[in-house]
Amino acid sequence: MLKYKFGLGRKVAVIVVIALLFFSLCFAFFAHVTGYKMLEKQAQAKADGIAEFGKGILEHLMVEGKPEILNRVLKSAIISPQINDVMILDKDGIITVRSTNKDIGKKFKLANLPDVSAISKESFFPVVENKNHFQYVVNPVFNKPECYSCHESSEKILGYYVVKASMDDLLKVAREHRFLNITLMLVIVFGVGVTILLALHYIIIKPVNKLKQHMNKIRDAVNHSETFDDTQFSLLCESKRNDEISDLEKAFNKLINRLNESKTKLNEMHQNQLEQADRMFTVGEMAASLAHEIKNPISGVIGALQVFDSETQSGDAKKEIIGEMMSLLKRVNNAVNDLLSYARPKPPVFKNVDVKSLINKTLSLITPLLQDKKINYNVVLEDESLIMSADSNQLQQVLFNLMLNALQAMGNEGTLNIFVKKKENSVEIEVIDNGAGIKPETLPFLFKPFFTTKHKGTGLGLAISKRIIEQHSGSIGITSEAGKGTKAKISLPLKQNGK
Repeated sequence: MLKYKFGLGRKVAVIVVIALLFFSLCFAFFAHVTGYKMLEKQAQAKADGIAEFGKGILEHLMVEGKPEILNRVLKSAIISPQINDVMILDKDGIITVRSTNKDIGKKFKLANLPDVSAISKESFFPVVENKNHFQYVVNPVFNKPECYSCHESSEKILGYYVVKASMDDLLKVAREHRFLNITLMLVIVFGVGVTILLALHYIIIKPVNKLKQHMNKIRDAVNHSETFDDTQFSLLCESKRNDEISDLEKAFNKLINRLNESKTKLNEMHQNQLEQADRMFTVGEMAASLAHEIKNPISGVIGALQVFDSETQSGDAKKEIIGEMMSLLKRVNNAVNDLLSYARPKPPVFKNVDVKSLINKTLSLITPLLQDKKINYNVVLEDESLIMSADSNQLQQVLFNLMLNALQAMGNEGTLNIFVKKKENSVEIEVIDNGAGIKPETLPFLFKPFFTTKHKGTGLGLAISKRIIEQHSGSIGITSEAGKGTKAKISLPLKQNGK
């Protein structure tokens, strides 16, 4: 199932849109609330002004003793479209005078005003009547010295002056204000969003996509170019800007330059290795031919010396000389055989091999070398019926080389331990001695051809062993500690090519 790729541009766009919507909604809500509150305060201030003016007229008419024209004054107040009703209450909240002449003598009541007589200061009460919004302004009429002629001085409040002001026009203005805020918000969100997205596109996303496309181009060039050709990877065209993106482009080009330099050096090294391999191949062919030419005469000389040795009496001084000559010629013959094995390796012939039998046969070849030496050997097989696929002759040659090296390292005294372990799909063979060990600086060169620390030998034994093990799809390694001994570990698959 294919997954939709949510790219950098889309992520940035979503984040910007969400952020702008959030802050714009917060702004619109704040603007609407504060705008409505401001309009409400203006309405209250207007109603308060009318109430104060009416209360002043009321006080003046009462002091002048002209209460008969009070009703006419109240009716003239409701001519204004913002004022719907004006009334005068006594101190108990009973309607005494009203512009509409309704409910005279009844107690003034509102749903959110249980008892008007409890009001001691100017108060505002919003109400909704028949889906219309109104604001009641209740203004206490306080007793003053000029009123003492008609009212007792102990009375603090003589009554209440109530104005009913319409709020619908203000709500209409508030709705228009909210619509303008929302419209302005949308325009700002769209403008700011488009500006930010365009800026991000040209400043970040486009250069990043350019860098990505060039990286894909380099990847394709790497995949389709020859390993050791002279192809140079192209550089990214750097922009003239001076910011982090330009720094990234410069760093990328530096990386491409390093890659080109490394490729050039690798090509030079490969060419040198090819030339060296060609020379080694030529030398190997010459050495193999020369070794073959040497091997036949040596075999003939050894055969002749064996005849002379059989015809020479045991007490004759010549017999010792003949024996020494045969020993030296056998040494030369072994060296020639090693050279032939390394120069012209034979491919392994895989057959089922009994590991226990292979170990015992190899030990039988080593046993004659243990004479007059205090060297013991110990063999531990986890599975004595273990069968593996291998070339028995080649594998025996490897084990013989490793055991011979162990005997030579131990000298005249020591213990040779051989451990055979079966893993899931492989076999591990360990040859361990407690001899002199190998110096750390020597370990990296052990498998190099012709490298040896011995006075005798060609230095090809371990190199040949490594080649044989690798032809068996296995691995060989040597670990050692000077003065404590050496461990050679071989790991081989149980089956070759699934067989």
